[in-house]
Amino acid sequence: MTRGLALLLLPLWINPALAAEIQPPRLTLVPCRLPGVPDEARCGTYEVFENRDARTGRKIALNVAVLPALGPDRLPDPIAFFDGGPGEPSVSDAAWHEKNLKPLRLRRDILLVDARGTGRSAPLDCEESEAARLQGYLNDFLPLDQVRACRDLLQKRADLAQYTTAHIVDDMAEVSSALGYDKLNLMGTSYGTRAVLVFLRRHPERVRTATIFGVLPTDERGPLPAARNAQKALDAVFADCARDPACAGAFPDLRADLAAVLRRMEKPVRVEITDPDTGKNVSLVLTREGVTQTLRYMLYGDFGRPRIPLVFHQAAQGDYRALGEMATVFGTTVTGGSRGLYLSVTCAEDVAFIREEEIAPAVEGTFLGDFRIRRQIAACKEWPAARLGPEFLQPVVSDVPVLALSGERDPATPPEDGERVVRHLKKGRLIVVPHRAHGVVGVEGSDCVVGVITQFIDTGSAERLNTACIERMPPVPFTLTP
Repeated sequence: MTRGLALLLLPLWINPALAAEIQPPRLTLVPCRLPGVPDEARCGTYEVFENRDARTGRKIALNVAVLPALGPDRLPDPIAFFDGGPGEPSVSDAAWHEKNLKPLRLRRDILLVDARGTGRSAPLDCEESEAARLQGYLNDFLPLDQVRACRDLLQKRADLAQYTTAHIVDDMAEVSSALGYDKLNLMGTSYGTRAVLVFLRRHPERVRTATIFGVLPTDERGPLPAARNAQKALDAVFADCARDPACAGAFPDLRADLAAVLRRMEKPVRVEITDPDTGKNVSLVLTREGVTQTLRYMLYGDFGRPRIPLVFHQAAQGDYRALGEMATVFGTTVTGGSRGLYLSVTCAEDVAFIREEEIAPAVEGTFLGDFRIRRQIAACKEWPAARLGPEFLQPVVSDVPVLALSGERDPATPPEDGERVVRHLKKGRLIVVPHRAHGVVGVEGSDCVVGVITQFIDTGSAERLNTACIERMPPVPFTLTP
């Protein structure tokens, strides 16, 4: 037999077990109804090995949903979405996709998979009460007694070192193949942008386009830059208020207001408030650490940022109710995802690469200080996360068309992060959305942003996009009265 003929016949001789690994089993979804989605979706589960490298042992049933294309000329390349956190599920957020990304469904399916460890995909959830989680967040962010209890609980059923971004994106690649999808249009927000970048690194042949907003580079090493980024965003609030006659008139010295509140919080303050979401009475103890964390999360978007001057002015006058409400809203949100997955990912991919000598320069002169960094380092010493090599930090290089969007006032993933990522993407483009913070989709004016994303995905190119509406986006007015 000639060598050429042998090569032609080689696929016929593949071991059946190996062939099963190469070709994942077919996944058939069934009709289902998802909250907030008026039309019928398709849902199902797909099993993957928890240890993808060993391909033995425990399996995880991934929760999968597809929002089918709505128009008659459906295209074969879906939008595969990665949520933020890490720790936020995707399927339960289907209503958000229905509301904010509906134009993209005219021709393409939207594929949602609860990442391993989140939602209904073998969630790595801890068992503290909501009140304990909230107060723990305000006091310590990651209280060590809660971290240890969560670790001991989850280790009974899960290998916590198997929950990394690489495994999450490999799961998505396998699920999409099992559904018969070939090329994907990746999309991610916040931590989900890192997942998109890692997918580009590991499965470039599967990607038609990638859209990322709130860009988290692979080398960010959060929480190291958190204090500096938040301080820059807060300084922008001060400057924006000073330029606004109404805001400047109502709050003539915001810096003094904040300084007065932080001095007062050196001794804990108890505040009784009504939870604006549930209507329940809540008793909180506010500390300096809890207040600075609350302020950082208020900077994230259109709900909290415009309220900062009023809330801290009231608190400086001795009225802490609005500040307590903000602490409740943002504390509940931050602690609502899968804390186990959050620790497994961030301990392996961020905290492990922080060097002691970097901390003091990173936080000097910031309102947040080293609180967040120290708490996460301490928590990660208790957590059995994966050990990754420094190659994880390398920038992702790709010639896939990528559209990156960053909010001009983002306190978590500022435009500089987007610039750093796009520099290595041959067909990448960064658009900075004026006046917006961490969220650029699902906020005021985001219909315009989604329109630009639609142009990009339809054409498969980030060139020649009509971005005029983004350039005209106005700021969100400050809240001047209770």
